[in-house]
Amino acid sequence: MTGNSGRLTGRQTTAVCAALLCVGAAVHAQEAGGAPALAEITTTCVDDDATGYATFQSHNQKVLSNARGIFMTHIRTRDEPYRAQQWRLLWSEDGGESFRIVHESTDATNPPAIETDANANIYLARPDFSDGNSYLYRFAAADDYAEPAITTIPASSHGKFAMAIDEPRGQLYYFSANNTFHVIGLDGELRSSTQLLQPGPNAVLQYPSLDVYSDGTLFAAWTTQKHGVYLYWDIHVMKSRDGGATWQTLTGEPLQPPVVCDDTGPTERISLDDEFEAHTWLSSFIASGGKLHFLYEAQTPEPREHYVRYDIATGRRELDIYPRFGGATLAFCRLDGLLATTPERDGGPLYCVGTVGRRPACIVSFDNGDTWRDHALSSHEFGNLYAVGGCRTTMADGSVIGSCTDTPAGGNAYTGVDVHFFRVPPAAP
Repeated sequence: MTGNSGRLTGRQTTAVCAALLCVGAAVHAQEAGGAPALAEITTTCVDDDATGYATFQSHNQKVLSNARGIFMTHIRTRDEPYRAQQWRLLWSEDGGESFRIVHESTDATNPPAIETDANANIYLARPDFSDGNSYLYRFAAADDYAEPAITTIPASSHGKFAMAIDEPRGQLYYFSANNTFHVIGLDGELRSSTQLLQPGPNAVLQYPSLDVYSDGTLFAAWTTQKHGVYLYWDIHVMKSRDGGATWQTLTGEPLQPPVVCDDTGPTERISLDDEFEAHTWLSSFIASGGKLHFLYEAQTPEPREHYVRYDIATGRRELDIYPRFGGATLAFCRLDGLLATTPERDGGPLYCVGTVGRRPACIVSFDNGDTWRDHALSSHEFGNLYAVGGCRTTMADGSVIGSCTDTPAGGNAYTGVDVHFFRVPPAAP
């Protein structure tokens, strides 16, 4: 299985040491009165005996909120051939202070992705590595999320996948790293299946991501992996204005699926020319305020954290903040992370959650990504944070929510691991 192992490389250790200095600087500045006090990121342990890949990874959404509460998914156990993973859907009705099990099962799967609609129904999708399909579970709020209705998404199984809801069109999108793209009605009817991408001469699709803008434009982004080696090669994006029926580049040039996924293909590349020989991995992206916002790390000899912004109307790349991305004292340099904004996607506060030292941290922008400031930090120091991700949109009160796995430093990355929910309070302008 490709991805972070939960163990630190030498380069990651250097980044952690630098990040710990950032934490110290932030605390010192607050004590000296030189910076506003940071808000507190609260955390709740939802499972204290899980696998190290419990929240694998930040490219899809495994936490959300609606009028009925907060929901999250994770896996608890795994066997070596990935044919028996116990997974859970959890529900909190007290703002994330406690969770109870809504549904659990043991399948050949990775942690499911989830979405919700205006009626607080829950849509959960997961692959199955045994039969080659994926499955959509529809949990009805009116039935208190009792036994779900299940739809088969044929020939779509892969360990990396993403889902997004398009409620005005009454459908869901499912994008799998086996190159397929599927449209499923909110009633569970499979509407279409397409081979969307194909391997290029240099790399294959590895981590897909999806997001739907407020005007109905669907964006698909992905990370590739170089053939034959463990090397995340490059990052790409494209769009659809008609619910996945046809596709275009960001500048409006038509694309004909299956589209070549790597740097030899026709789609916009987010990563830079001098980053091919270093891991580049898309942690998160979101459409908000007329812009596309991207977060990724490049593990070049001097590691870079990128915040990249494109204009949606023109498709023009207009901002790339690197090698340091952060606020005055909090800065990120990790493969995982989360970008989140308001449900309206109107250019309200834009949040970025990542890791500083061994703590979840958050910075915020009130000018659509032009500038960023420190916002929040957890007082809880974890052993080794992994797969920090969460919900693309804030809660009704403006809070950002997410999940992560805590693999104790020097511990076993695969068993006895804590899974945490986190909540970041809203920021004031």
